[in-house]
Amino acid sequence: MKKRSMATLRWSLDMECPKCKTDIDLSINDDDCVYSMAIFNNKWDDLVGEEIVCEKCGHVFLLDGIFY
Repeated sequence: MKKRSMATLRWSLDMECPKCKTDIDLSINDDDCVYSMAIFNNKWDDLVGEEIVCEKCGHVFLLDGIFY
């Protein structure tokens, strides 16, 4: 009998602040599942226009799209 093993899924949605160039992982604060629902249901275009706030410099900008 073959032994079963569990797998772990790790994901991130990385971008750079256009003002201060800080790396931002949008998956970290996705408590309301806005990003994960769109990503894992192949509805990436639903995220176009999402407002992003850089935690480092406070710059507010819009998500233009997702490149995979």
